[in-house]
Order: sequence, then C-alpha cells, then structure tokens
Amino acid sequence: MMSADVKLQALARESGVYLEFRNLAGQKLEAEPPTLRALLGGLGISTATDAEVSEALAESQASRHGRKLPQELVLEAGSSTSIAVPTRCDWSIVTEDGDEVQTGTSSTAISISDLPVGYFLLHAAGEGWAEDLFLMSPPSHAPNLSETAGSNRCWGVCGALYGLRSRTNGGLGNYSDLGVAAAALGRSGAQFFGINPIHALGWAAAETISPYSPTHRGFFNTDHLSAASDLGPGPREELIDYAEFRAMHRAVLETEYAVFAQKSSEAEQAEFRAFCEASGEALNDFATFEALSEKHGEAFQRWPKALQAPGRQSQLEAGERATFHKWMQWRAEEQIGAAQQSATSSGMRLGLYLDLAVGPRRGGAEVWTNGNTIAEGISIGAPPDHLSPKGQSWDLAAHAPNKLSANHYQPLRSMLGSLMNKCGLLRIDHALGLLRSYWLPDDGSPGGYVSQPFEALLAVIAIEAYRNGCVVVGEDLGLVPDGFREGLNKAGLYSYAVWQYETDDQEQLVAPQDLRPFSLACFGTHDTPTMAGFWHGIDIDWWREIGWLNSNETHDRHGVRAHQRNGLRRLCELGANMDTGRIGDTIHAGLAGSQAAMIAIQLDDLFGVTEAQNLPGTINQHPNWRRRLPVPIEQFPVAASPARLRDLMPTTRNSIHENEQKGLEPCPK
Repeated sequence: MMSADVKLQALARESGVYLEFRNLAGQKLEAEPPTLRALLGGLGISTATDAEVSEALAESQASRHGRKLPQELVLEAGSSTSIAVPTRCDWSIVTEDGDEVQTGTSSTAISISDLPVGYFLLHAAGEGWAEDLFLMSPPSHAPNLSETAGSNRCWGVCGALYGLRSRTNGGLGNYSDLGVAAAALGRSGAQFFGINPIHALGWAAAETISPYSPTHRGFFNTDHLSAASDLGPGPREELIDYAEFRAMHRAVLETEYAVFAQKSSEAEQAEFRAFCEASGEALNDFATFEALSEKHGEAFQRWPKALQAPGRQSQLEAGERATFHKWMQWRAEEQIGAAQQSATSSGMRLGLYLDLAVGPRRGGAEVWTNGNTIAEGISIGAPPDHLSPKGQSWDLAAHAPNKLSANHYQPLRSMLGSLMNKCGLLRIDHALGLLRSYWLPDDGSPGGYVSQPFEALLAVIAIEAYRNGCVVVGEDLGLVPDGFREGLNKAGLYSYAVWQYETDDQEQLVAPQDLRPFSLACFGTHDTPTMAGFWHGIDIDWWREIGWLNSNETHDRHGVRAHQRNGLRRLCELGANMDTGRIGDTIHAGLAGSQAAMIAIQLDDLFGVTEAQNLPGTINQHPNWRRRLPVPIEQFPVAASPARLRDLMPTTRNSIHENEQKGLEPCPK
C-alpha cells in the first residue's frame, strides 16, 4: 500500500507538477509535500487531507483510463490521422460556429483528414457512451518573414510609447504619436516599430504604471488614448508624472465622452453599437469590472461578495458607467488600427511590433472575468538564482493548464487574436512559460514548477498568427531545457537574442555571427542598460547605489565589463578614441552583418540616451517606465539618428563587404 506522501507524489506527477528541478548551479531541488499540496490546489485539486489525496488520485487515474477518446488533439491542417474507438460509434466534427464539416460511422477507428486551420469539436457516441474531443488544426508553422514581409531578413526600431514627446500629447506618448513615429521610421527603411505592452492597466489602479502589470491583456491601455483636442506639449522634464498627466487627460476624456453620448450622429452611435456587439460578453465583462473598480477599488477580492464575479448583479451595480469604458476601448482599437495603417503605408512591411506580458495582476479584470481558468492561491515568478537568491515573485496570476484545456484555451485565443489583429509582429514575453511555469504558493511554501501543454499552446499561437498574418517572437533568454528552442522554431516562432546577454564561458560577448539565425537580435532591451549605459557600466553603479552590491562586488563587475568592452573593441575593431555615437553605429553594423533574421535597434541608443527605461527587480528605487525620449516625434523625419538608418541597415540588409564600403567597421566572422 502506498504511503500518503507517495500518493501525493503520484497525484502531482499525474497532474503535471514537477517533483524536482535543477537550479542554475545544477543542484537538484525536490518539491516537499507542502509545495505539492499548494500547487495542486492551484490546479483546483483538493489535498488538505490524506483522504482527499487518495480520492483525487483515484479520480484522476479513472478519468485517464476511462475515456474512450483523448480530451484534445493537435492535428496539422491538411494532414490525416486515425483515432481508435472501442466500439461502433457515430461521429461528427463541427467548427466553432457549429457547422458540420465531417461525419461518419466507425467500428474501430475514426479517420480524420484535410481539416483547414482552426478549432473543431469532434463528438462521438456509441452504445452507452458519448464523448467530445477538442481538435486544434494549426498550420505547419506560424507565418514567417518571407510570407509576410517578402524577405527572410529585416530590421526595425523599438522604443517606449509612453516616452514619446510631441507638441500635442500633454506629456505621455499616445496612439496618434505612435502612428507618426512609426511612419517616420518606416520612411527610413525600418520594417517594424516595437513598443512596450499596451495592455489595459485599469482605471482605478492609480499607482500602476508598469506595462508588465496589466489588469487585462485582452484590452488596451487608455492612458495612451489620443484626445480629440490639443493637450499641448508635455513638460520639459525627463521623467513623467503619471498622476499629473492622468488628472488632466482623464478630465478631457470624460468631457469628450459626454459630448459623444449627447451629440454624436446616429451613424457614429451605430458604429459604436456594432463594435460592442462584435466584442460580445468579453467587452461587457471588462467594462463592468472597470466601472465597479471605480466604486470599490482596483482589487476585486475586497469587493462585496456578490460582486466578486461577473453576473447580473455586477452589471446592475456597474450601470451606465460601463458604457464609458466600452467607449474608451472602441477609441483605443480605432487609434491603434490607424497607427498600424500609418506604419504600413510608410513602407513598413510588418508595422507595429507588440508585446504579450507574462500575466495579469491578481486583483484585476482578467482574473475576475476568467475565474474558471485562473489558478488559485498562487502567483507566478522565478526560482532562486545568482541574481536573486530568494527568487522572484511577480505578483501575477496564472491560468491553470488543466482548466485552460477544459475551456478550449479561450482566454489565450481571445488575447492573442486581439493583439495580433493590431500588429504584424508579436513578442511573447517569457516564452519558457509555454512549457513550464514557476508558481509561488500564497501560504509561504517554497515554489515549484507546473507543466504546461506545450504542443497545444504552440498550436493556438500558430492558428491565431495564421488568421492575422502575424509573425511571432518567443522571448527565450537564459538557460532553457534541451529541445525547447527547437520546438519553438519548428512551430514558426522566432527566438530572441540580446547581444549583451550572449556571452561565452569567459563572460566575453560572442561574435555577432554566433547569434542565432532564426531570431530577432538586438544589443539591448528596455530591461537592460542602453548601449551608452552598458559601455560606462551605469547599471553596475545603480546596483551599488541600491545596495545590491558592496564595494568589492562593484569593482569586480566593472572589471568584467571592461573585459567585455575590450572584447567588443576586438570584435568590431573599435578605435580607442571613438565617441559612444560612433561606437553605437559600429555595433549596429555588427548586428547588421549577423545571420539573425531580424535586427531591432533601440530608440534610446539612436538618440544617445544613457539611462535605462527599467531596472528589473526595482519598483521605487529606480525611475522605471518614466523616462521621456530627448527628441520629439515631429523631429524624427529630420533627426540625424533615424535618417542614417537607411545607410546603416537597408531593407535588403548589407553584407559585411558593403558595410566596409560605407566606411563602417565590420565585425569579422
């Protein structure tokens, strides 16, 4: 007879909870019973007593052995397969809209073939049994550059939307600015313009400014709405005062909505109603949450019990105020769509490059509206490593894989469709989460890993990307399990290569020719030091100022950085007296000479900015998400930095020999 702990481990194994994992040092860490119970609880499995563990294990095994058909199946579009059945049965396959596409009667196996890209439900019924099987039929791969941009290589620019300056935005970059900036960069030859996540942050979340802490990833940030009236130029200060801007901006939005509600034409009202109808219950629930949050606070767990889930009572309480939030989402979708149109009209083949954050805030709208798929009692984060000895808790919610599967991945499908409809390129942050997710229990137990349905999630991503003609990048930085990148790339997702993270055993930066070919490569991101900051070790000084490094550690890190600078000097033949602007051009030329499919250049680097947009692991110790760009968008067309990009990285991508002819120092193979 199995002991209680052995049964608990068996249940965890059945449910996809890791019994052990290895940390960055290679040490094996075993999940203790409190962790296993907490993570199983997150999956909705009760394990408070040994009797509950025994019962849950028996139910899991009975369900697995008792089914006649798999619960779900990934079948590449146009291919065929056979599914064994135990008895004679009648079966049919229907689309999402309920249209029947295949039907038959089978005695030993159901034969399926030639399904188009999409989602389907197979229903089979025999004597004494009836079951459904969810079918995902992805393309052979997500769209690639050749199919979408007409070339297997391209380059683009990334920057902070909130940091864009203009004569009219009042102090925070908006969606109209986005279109203007993208068009200017497109005319310089860029094929995409990447920005920070633009997920909804929440009307009542007064302190939230991080784009990676959204209330809902399927709706858009209204801080970036362009007002119909001119808000005037923003303050000259480098840092954004969100409270000041929001007070001014929201008063304008309230006035504009009042005018719309009272004086808009019937045609405009009809267009808004059509948008609301097409957006369905998802928009209705989101707007209800936003209206309720204004009355009861940003975290729904502290609301009256009757309002802690969508429903009739919540809608009644929200009242007409919900319409205001629907109107803002309508405006946001229109403006983002217009920005994408401006980008592509300027010559950008891909246009906007958007970002899908890891997860939503635990008290926010996405959790409130998806109570049937959210993992309870846990947050997602990262295990202890050399950068964070105690690990990291991101205070973000996770969708439980078993619940997500039971609901046919609808929350993910909806989010991806919403974003991919507005861009030509999408980055999925922390793509390792498609394979496994690190969960931290609320009860204080150590964290542990939970498996994710990798094949099914890749299928959903590929289907939604195919439907929207969107290229996908999976952020796969750091150490990843064997075969993970190969799985991503086989599904058509490009890898992500940040050059300043790509080092050898001696902590030297690798040659650009060693950057992964099927990837989007860049020197840095919003989470890393800028090129000037890297060169001068500004990030190391910040770590010392915050107290993360002592004097000796600071000295050692500056020594490593000097070692890396010398390596770059050798790789790119940098002269001893070059200024950082020329150094930046030469490093960018090195990226241009790599084999990476896509190259991304940071606006901060183009304009010589020293300080980083974000310092990971900090909240108030560093001015994260607040830095404005030094160059207003009106000057982008004539600014020297974007103008020289056409020569530095033309659409056809220079060879190293061509760069030499332009006087740019090459990075040797």
